[in-house]
Amino acid sequence: MKFSEGDKMLIKRTGEEGFVVTIIDNKMVSVRVGKTVFPIHIDEIDHPYFKWFTEKNKENQQKEKKLKEQIPLEKLDFAKPKLATGIHLLFMPVFANVDMEERVTKVKIFAVNHSHFTVLLKYGVRVNDAIIFTHQANMQPFSDIYLHHLDWELMQDIPRFEWELSELLSSQYTQHKDLLKIKSAKLFAHITALQQQNLPTFQYTLLQEFSLKPKEKEFVKIEAIVPKTKQKITSIKDIPKYEVDLHFEALLPDAKGLTNAEILQIQIATLNKYLQLAISNQQDKMVIVHGIGKGVLRNEVIKILKSNEFVHNIESGWQAGYGFGATIACFNY
Repeated sequence: MKFSEGDKMLIKRTGEEGFVVTIIDNKMVSVRVGKTVFPIHIDEIDHPYFKWFTEKNKENQQKEKKLKEQIPLEKLDFAKPKLATGIHLLFMPVFANVDMEERVTKVKIFAVNHSHFTVLLKYGVRVNDAIIFTHQANMQPFSDIYLHHLDWELMQDIPRFEWELSELLSSQYTQHKDLLKIKSAKLFAHITALQQQNLPTFQYTLLQEFSLKPKEKEFVKIEAIVPKTKQKITSIKDIPKYEVDLHFEALLPDAKGLTNAEILQIQIATLNKYLQLAISNQQDKMVIVHGIGKGVLRNEVIKILKSNEFVHNIESGWQAGYGFGATIACFNY
């Protein structure tokens, strides 16, 4: 039975319908069923018109029977959601008989978007550092496009398939790009597996799912803690210190009943108070004694000093007379 490219066809064994895509030779054609393109023998397919005629008659008979018997309508069976597997490059070898032997003459290449994303694809092929093909296309969810074909000799030269994928409908997703190389040994393994399993194509997954862009850190402007003018000292509590001891024994007569978090808040409040006094009086430096411990208080001290615009240098290593239990803040006005 004769077929031409674009003809509708029916697979005899399964009853699936589709279209003839390419006439491979007088015995085989490649067909499309749904979103899948694959080769098939001509004697395994048929024109679907007889099936349509038969089904139409059966449908009319069933309608008449339902009207006579007054059978109620069945509930609608909603289609199941499609399974998202990602975005792939699909390779379909085209075979031909050469010297009484079936050989691959070329490989057709498709882009397959089996995801819920609307994708911008930028694609190129490089052979021996020379670009031989480029293409850019928008791909709707669960769709595929034919890109081009490569002769079998070029496929054995290990071409570089360069690609870049962007999500078109949202700017919250990152771009993804990479390159794919199929070495000769791997390529022959794919062809052998297809022949053994009677499969039409093999594919490589480019991306399973787009990732979200990392959130940008909000810039917070730190205002000056105090003006640069000196303040009057009205009590002994207002006298700035060149050494501030933050050990809770030096700050509290009794720490019973207080949690570690509450003690830490008192230590931080004390540091902020004397830091403000030192800057108000344009003090050149200040030693903050925090001890060693587990390093929680030391880390809080350094964090507060780094956030202060008047502190231009922090010495947090070993200090004479203090060891590693103190940090020196140097001011600049």
